Amino acid sequence: MNQRPPKPEFLIQYEEWLKAGPPKCCHNCDSYSEQGHCLHFDMRPPEEFAATQDACPDWTFEIPF
Repeated sequence: MNQRPPKPEFLIQYEEWLKAGPPKCCHNCDSYSEQGHCLHFDMRPPEEFAATQDACPDWTFEIPF
């Protein structure tokens, strides 16, 4: 039986990217309002913190269904 050739590197990287999920920062957290206020901590995080990936252990991302 013939086997498939190995996956190309770009596909392997893409699959790893999908497994990792979205980048975790305030801007895409469900607790971060359009006004830049964190509803979870009831405060406005510093701009640098809000733009830092993996800065908050309480980051949440709800599936829309």
